[in-house]
Amino acid sequence: MTQVYTALPSLVKAPGGATLPELPFDYTQGCPPVFSAHQLELHYKKHHNAYVTKLNAILGDKEEGETIEAIAAKAKAAGDGPLFNQAAQHFNHAFYFGGMKPNAPDTMPADLEAALTKNFESVDAFKTAFMDKAVGNFGSGWTWLVYDTADAKLKIVNTGNAGMPEGTQRPVLTMDVWEHAYYVDFENRRPDYAAEYFKIVDWEVVAANLARASQ
Repeated sequence: MTQVYTALPSLVKAPGGATLPELPFDYTQGCPPVFSAHQLELHYKKHHNAYVTKLNAILGDKEEGETIEAIAAKAKAAGDGPLFNQAAQHFNHAFYFGGMKPNAPDTMPADLEAALTKNFESVDAFKTAFMDKAVGNFGSGWTWLVYDTADAKLKIVNTGNAGMPEGTQRPVLTMDVWEHAYYVDFENRRPDYAAEYFKIVDWEVVAANLARASQ
């Protein structure tokens, strides 16, 4: 199997098992102005933690030292749906939460702004396209900004259920569009959630993700 690109090299299966990564902010205070503390308590401590628990139950003491991304890729290649789902959802959630910042400033690093403008004509056009893609993602899944090494372009793609970017597509930013991500605060109003999401995106993290993906 070819080597898997690693977007989160620190997310590994340690000898004691995979663990729930700490968030870069105090989730007990929510992530204003978008998420309440109750929404994050359910999403992070209940849903995300459940994927970690089930992943450890499946793996036992196997795959120690492997990144979660590599475990997911191997599981998919082997047709192991249960293992893939738990590993992929662990990675997806860690990537999603790791890119959040309460009351995030709207400004972004110049290199990221230039890249978004080059690929989508403007930052505002990118945001609109991303929101539209997220709202149109049928059912449960994820909406991603990826860097495609095949043509050195940024693209917006949807994955269903536990799907991750794969092949030449490397993750830069993601939005969780499973209903459990927003239902407490937004009920069934995914468009409202999508419209608010950029208020908590940490553009410094996104810029770092792009720099890593484009190396």
